Amino acid sequence: MRNRIYFLTLHFSSLLLFFFIIRNSPPKYKRFIAPLFISNIGLNYIFEFFVLLIFRGYRYYPNLLKNKYFDNVVGANASQLFVLPTTGLFLTIFHLRKRWSLLFALMLTLVDKLFVEKRLYKHYWWKTGYTPIGVLIFYFIANKWKEQIIDKDHRLFKIFTVYLTNFVAYSTLNFYHVALFKTCLFNIKIFKNFYRSHVVLSTIYSAFCAILFTIIIFLKRGYFTISLIVTLLGLEYIFIKKKLITISTKYFYVISFITKVISIYAGNRIHKTLFCIKDDVPSENLQ
Repeated sequence: MRNRIYFLTLHFSSLLLFFFIIRNSPPKYKRFIAPLFISNIGLNYIFEFFVLLIFRGYRYYPNLLKNKYFDNVVGANASQLFVLPTTGLFLTIFHLRKRWSLLFALMLTLVDKLFVEKRLYKHYWWKTGYTPIGVLIFYFIANKWKEQIIDKDHRLFKIFTVYLTNFVAYSTLNFYHVALFKTCLFNIKIFKNFYRSHVVLSTIYSAFCAILFTIIIFLKRGYFTISLIVTLLGLEYIFIKKKLITISTKYFYVISFITKVISIYAGNRIHKTLFCIKDDVPSENLQ
């Protein structure tokens, strides 16, 4: 219970900061809050894929799930899905000076140290001294990303933000429907820990599907979307028949369909936001 309180406190604090950003951000930046926040999450997911999943730099112990490896990933989400993306968004939206970045880096380093001391978090090859360096690098990238999206209107960064939206949505949904409802598992063992293998393969599969989702969003053809979803469901059917995926519920295909629809919808909304596409809005309201 003690572990949960620490991690949930991080989640709650991040949510408060996020609502503060929504309420107090300059009007001209409000439409960019979601794209920048999601791109921050996506960049952290990429970092976590290598440091946590592939190279095992550290481990979390939030004690929120019975499955120890899934619990580890949920603990990582406290940082990568909430704390870092939210503080990065706060710094970029309000154009805060470097001393604020240093302050947040110091605070998160102290949190790192506290979590290690409280045994909520364990280092393997990662060290507390790496934390402020990593945090400051992330804040630098987040600020440059904001400049490319808002100030320079860079098309490539906008496209990649749509991709990151699809990736974040799909990989997160895929993880949690397995972690919470035990719907399926990749039946391919690439690490000693079977569940670690699943999360790595699921993330790679999500990254691949996100590319396809992004393509069909820019094609703007509904029948392409339907065709892609049906094709991916057919591919998963083959995986199941070949015993590359094991399912534990007859509702797997329904859940898989829903996760794809939600992910494409999320990517499409960010696409419309970034490229100023309006749905049934009179032209005078676009001024």
